[in-house]
Amino acid sequence: MAYAPLELLAKNTAHERLREERSLRQRLLKYEAITEHAAIGIALTRDQRFEHANPHFEQMLGWPRGTLSGQPGHVVWRSRQEHAAIGAFVGPLLARGQPVDFEHEVVRHDGTRFLARIRARSADPVHPTRGGTIWIVEDVAEERRSVEALRRAHAELEARLGESTEALAEASARLRDEIAGRESAERRIRHLAHHDPLTGLPNRRLLHERLEQALASARESGRSVAVIFIDLDRFRTINDALGHAVGDALLEAVALRLADSLGPGDTVARVGGDEFVVVPAEPAGANEAAAVCARLLECLSQPCEITGHCLRVTPSIGISVYPRDGEDPETLLGRADAAMQHARAEGRQCYRFFTEPVARAPADSLQLGNELHAALSRGELVLHYQPRFALARRRFVAIEALVRWQHPRRGLIGPAEFISLAEETGLIHPIGEWVLGEACRQLRQWRERGFAPGSIAVNLSARQFRTPELADTVRRIAADAGVDPRTLEVEVTESTLMQEGGPALATLQALATLGIRIAIDDFGTGHSNLACLRRWPVHRLKIDRSLVRDLPANADDATIVRAIVGLAANLGLRVVAEGVESEDQMRFLQDVGCEEGQGFLFAPPMPAAELERRFAHRGAMRELCTG
Repeated sequence: MAYAPLELLAKNTAHERLREERSLRQRLLKYEAITEHAAIGIALTRDQRFEHANPHFEQMLGWPRGTLSGQPGHVVWRSRQEHAAIGAFVGPLLARGQPVDFEHEVVRHDGTRFLARIRARSADPVHPTRGGTIWIVEDVAEERRSVEALRRAHAELEARLGESTEALAEASARLRDEIAGRESAERRIRHLAHHDPLTGLPNRRLLHERLEQALASARESGRSVAVIFIDLDRFRTINDALGHAVGDALLEAVALRLADSLGPGDTVARVGGDEFVVVPAEPAGANEAAAVCARLLECLSQPCEITGHCLRVTPSIGISVYPRDGEDPETLLGRADAAMQHARAEGRQCYRFFTEPVARAPADSLQLGNELHAALSRGELVLHYQPRFALARRRFVAIEALVRWQHPRRGLIGPAEFISLAEETGLIHPIGEWVLGEACRQLRQWRERGFAPGSIAVNLSARQFRTPELADTVRRIAADAGVDPRTLEVEVTESTLMQEGGPALATLQALATLGIRIAIDDFGTGHSNLACLRRWPVHRLKIDRSLVRDLPANADDATIVRAIVGLAANLGLRVVAEGVESEDQMRFLQDVGCEEGQGFLFAPPMPAAELERRFAHRGAMRELCTG
């Protein structure tokens, strides 16, 4: 039978379609055979889930045959966060039709890890965001053992995939031009993985690697390695008072100074907010480490000009030495950190080596903190009183109440050992109220016996200033003790005022309204300025003992003290010098116009009965009781 032309055309078309379908099935079978028997891991993901993975991919990652399909993509990464970070890097490149090639750790089914080379490209170059992603994963060690075979397999796979569409062939042709961009992206990833983004210094991860290398070399040569841990004193004060932008700029300046003061082979890393670690390249025992630390102290203690602010930030430094203090990076870093904490506790701006007592300090501190909870109820806290004198006539004018802990086993403990524990545990509030109440009761008893020791001063901590009802608490305690608030004086450090800002100012104003006198303690060591002094309701400045200690020989300290006295006179404030211990110091302070002094030259802190016995017969300058 003869076919009509249209029927013949339709029959030929059907035959042609059948041949194309057979050819397509054969090609798919070939591709599947290549994928299933490939010596590299190949997987297809779609919508962040595995859609297919060849046997080598599952075997390499330790998954039973066929079990990886349907799993979420994050199961082969160390964490969901890392999976998200890789996706944020890879996704935009794939969406533009670009391939991705990088090295990274992946996680086997049993949790172990290995370093892999990972290549990814869109399965559908025409519609990159729809077709899913093809992942090729190779064990780097295996790749290096059979690099030629993998290169041939990769070339063959590229050639066969290139046959599928014209767009894929075009993308392969552009691959050569994109190598530079890929390498640049890899360098950025590697740099960010090993360096601090703010300062550009090595981060903790790279520090750990370099310290491992230094220790391995030291083990072979029998030499020492020093680990130097640096913390910036009172950095938080600068950050809170001047803002994080100034704080960040200061950290960058410190990082630059550290790098400039060290040798080209030395490692300096930033491991925390204001914490740095130095590992000298040359073998360093205790003597060499001490020399490095002395140089760092000198370098970092110089003022910095930051956005119009002249800032002086000093370091506290701790040192551990291999092999004496440890044989692995974590131990050495931990013990250098402990030594740094010891340096901070001993007054800052110094360096200390790790010792066994330093190692025991945290445990001792924990035990002391536990015992402090019961100290109030057992009546172990006591007050000692140190008089304050008018320098012109050496006459007793006022008293400062100082808390002590009469520990049943350790004896009398000073506030430096337990006030910080009280602040950490929140005990500073009941202890502070007890100190104020006891001081008020003692002042009332003295007055009832005819001893009028002028005003009485108590110290307030930063934690107490964070309590909005502080002024009401002081008023209530004074009323309960039957004491006129005008005979009370509170001392607060200038760093506390700078840290607490507006709430501290409101509390000071509330206290001043009650007639209570305000004194800034340890003046000259913080960051207050003229504008703050004019705004705060302050009556006295107490010059810190560190500025008095070397008077009159130290010209810099003498200049600062003169400036403080002159500033106070212009603002109508009285000045008290702390730590006066010699006649030369007293004469200098008198000459520059300092009105009052306190220190061992006059009298040390003492129990109430002893103070009354020694000074009751002298009387007090009543005109200064509220002055």
